Amino acid sequence: LFKSLDKVLSADVISPMDVPPHDNSAMDGYAFDGSQLQADVPLKLKVVGTALAGKAWVGTSGIGDCVKIMTGAIMPAGFNTVVPQEIVTQLSEETAFVLIPPGLLKPGDNRRLRGEDLAQGHPALLKGQVITPARLGLAASLGLPSLRAGDRCGWLIFRPATRFCRWERRHVKARSTTATATPPLACSNGSAAR
Repeated sequence: LFKSLDKVLSADVISPMDVPPHDNSAMDGYAFDGSQLQADVPLKLKVVGTALAGKAWVGTSGIGDCVKIMTGAIMPAGFNTVVPQEIVTQLSEETAFVLIPPGLLKPGDNRRLRGEDLAQGHPALLKGQVITPARLGLAASLGLPSLRAGDRCGWLIFRPATRFCRWERRHVKARSTTATATPPLACSNGSAAR
């Protein structure tokens, strides 16, 4: 995989999975059912558990319940909204209740949906793209052991300016075994460059 760095993809890379693989929290806070929100009334919720990144909460919940949740943790069943921990008020140290001020959230806030970044079976990278460190990291995160890629090739275009000339790299593409010879350098007037 790492030998493909700075080469050009010769085929689309199809994502073998959804990214993220499940609905998850976009921040630390409290997950709950957003349908309980009212525009002008604070919402009081009982904390019934904790969901950690890498360890989903598996309990049961009802109306008026919430789960303390960490960034990246799987959203508990029936919950679709996360309130940031900074904007809730903990009612007391002895009881596990939090209060959400009105008018700050709407249902679905602070939740990342399954497949929101990449959908399984759809292109993650496109044929002809140069494999940069970021694209290589994406391929690695998808668990791909290798990529179909070729060397970069191209030619230079000569463009005269007012009192000097400059060279520009153009037509970067994947080299194939059937490729014709690299065309000669060309001036902007169409003649061959020297």
